[in-house]
Amino acid sequence: MLRELDFIRYYILINGAKVYDAREKRVLFSAELPNELAQSLFENAEAISCLYDCYLHDEGLMSRGLYDALDDIVPDRVYLNYMKSIRKHVENLKELVRKDGGDVQKVQYFFRDLQERKHQLETLADRYPGIKATSSLSMNIEINAANASKGPALAALCRHLGFTAANAMAFGDNTNDLDMIQTAGWGIAMKNSDETLLSAAGIVTEYDNNAGGVGRMIMEYLK
Repeated sequence: MLRELDFIRYYILINGAKVYDAREKRVLFSAELPNELAQSLFENAEAISCLYDCYLHDEGLMSRGLYDALDDIVPDRVYLNYMKSIRKHVENLKELVRKDGGDVQKVQYFFRDLQERKHQLETLADRYPGIKATSSLSMNIEINAANASKGPALAALCRHLGFTAANAMAFGDNTNDLDMIQTAGWGIAMKNSDETLLSAAGIVTEYDNNAGGVGRMIMEYLK
């Protein structure tokens, strides 16, 4: 739906791993996980018995057995269907990535055991130098290259456009948006955001993201 809106030209994608100019069809910034590091992250996921997937060449990929097991982990059926619609199931993700040999844009973990998720979220970056671990759902961890984050990506896009991030407005609702709203001159948290984001934001919307909070705030500032 977004790609059909001609007036949207620039995209910050995959938690900041890619900044894309849709009009000129070119990548302005990218930061990816080395293939060998991605393989280690897959092995760690198998050792702790969590589901995992990755983004490779702009495509969400997941082993078939893990893809089917999402049904037991994601309670919201609408979101479950959305997650499955943007992932392609393959026979063996780890082997496919190894044979491809290319760098990986993002790895995601999905947990049944939320205590294990908490432990992994707190320790992954120490055990795997070169990564950044964030979250956007109560059961997941999103793993990017350390320099792949929405804050640096926003700053890179602003530089490309000829101004600084101090002149940008950014909206977020979870911890994977934290450095983006801290980077932007107007860093705005949705009313229904994670507590960490609410504490860090300069502004909190009056309406949440189910009630037009972003649009209402933009219109308020345009006045």
